[in-house]
Amino acid sequence: MPGLSERVSALQESAIRKLDQVVRAQEGVSFHRLNIGQPDVPTPAPLLEAIRSFQPEVIAYGPASGLPSCRQAAARYHGRWSPGLAERHVAVTVGGSEALLFAFTAVCDPGDNVLVLEPYYTNYNGFATVAGAQVRPVRTTLDDGFAIPPDAVLDEAVDARTRAIVFSNPANPTGAVYDREAVARLLAWAERRDLFVLADEVYRRIWFEEPPASALDFPEHRDRVVVIDSLSKTYSACGLRLGFLISRNEALMEGVERLGQARLGAQPLAQHVGEAALGLDEAYYEAIRQTYKQRVDTLMEALVAIDGVRAPRPAGAFYSMVELPIDDSERFARWLVTDFRHEGETVIVAPGPGFYADPSSGRQQVRLAAVVDDQQLRRAAEVLARAVHAYPGRRR
Repeated sequence: MPGLSERVSALQESAIRKLDQVVRAQEGVSFHRLNIGQPDVPTPAPLLEAIRSFQPEVIAYGPASGLPSCRQAAARYHGRWSPGLAERHVAVTVGGSEALLFAFTAVCDPGDNVLVLEPYYTNYNGFATVAGAQVRPVRTTLDDGFAIPPDAVLDEAVDARTRAIVFSNPANPTGAVYDREAVARLLAWAERRDLFVLADEVYRRIWFEEPPASALDFPEHRDRVVVIDSLSKTYSACGLRLGFLISRNEALMEGVERLGQARLGAQPLAQHVGEAALGLDEAYYEAIRQTYKQRVDTLMEALVAIDGVRAPRPAGAFYSMVELPIDDSERFARWLVTDFRHEGETVIVAPGPGFYADPSSGRQQVRLAAVVDDQQLRRAAEVLARAVHAYPGRRR
C-alpha cells in the first residue's frame, strides 16, 4: 500500500480534541467539558432568524472571497476601530481556521518559519504544517502576565527563513490582553525585521478590564498586518464556520483570492447570517463581555481554593492555563476520563503540552475554558479538586 505524505504524517494531534474517542467510549458518566471553547450561551436571535429567512430558489456558488454584501459588512464592523477599510480588504473564509491557513500559505514557502508567542493555540501547528512551514516558539511566562518578550528576545528567534510573527489578542490559551503600546512595539519590531504580523483577533470583543488593541489600528504598518476574525466565539456560532481574513496589503489579498478560487466560496447561508451578526449594536457586545467576566470570576474563585493550584486570571477570552500539583497533565487528563468518578461525574481538560512546541513543556498545566454557566463551573471545580487530591501522580 502506498505511504502517506510526510506533511500529513507530521500533523500534530489536537491537544483540545485528542480524547474525544476515549470520551465517547465511556458509559454512565456525566462529563464537565472544560476542554473546548464551545460556549453554551444561546446564539443571538437575529442570527437564528437569518437562518430561517434564507430561502433562495437556488443555492448557488458565490465569489471566492465572499459575497460583496458580507465583505462590506465586515469592513464596516472593523471600521468601528480602524476607519478606511473597504470590501477589497476583506476575504470571507470557512471559519477563522481557514483564514489562518490562508494567511500561513500566503506568506510562507515550504521550509519557511513563523514565530509564535508560546503557549499558543494548538492548531497553529497544523496550519503551519499544511502550509509547509514550521512554528518557532517565543516563550511568554505567567510571571509577567504572558507579556510580549523584549525585542532582543524576539531577535534571537529570527533567522533567514522567518516570514512572520503570529499572536492572538486576547490570547488563547493564556487569556492575556495586549494594549496599544504592546501591539505598537511588536509592529515596530516587525517593521525593522521586515516580517508580516498575523494577528488572531477572534476574541477581541471578550475583555474584562482594558480592551485589546487591534493590529489594524496602525495604518503606518498597513502592508505587513493580517488580521483574523471569526463569528464562532463572540456570537456563539461555532458551527456556522464563518471567518474573515483582513489586510490592507492588496498584493496579499490578491493571493488570498486565488487560494479561495481553489476551493470556491464560503457557503451563502453562513454569509447571510454573518451579515446579521455584524450588524448587532454595541449593547450586545457589552452583555457578552459581562457574561464571560462573571464566568471567569466564578471559575477563578473556585480554582484558587484548591490546594496547590496556580490559576492566573484571564484579562480576556475565557481560558486560563492552570498549573496543577500533578506529575503529567497528559496522563492526568486521560485518567480523569477513564478512571476518576465523583458521584458519577468527571471533568475533561486540555493537557498543557499541546500548547507548546516542545511537548515536555506544560506538563503540570491544563487549559480550562469557562464556557458553561456559573453553577456548572462551580461543580466542575469541585469535581476537579477531588480528582487532584485522588490522583496517584499528585505532587506533594
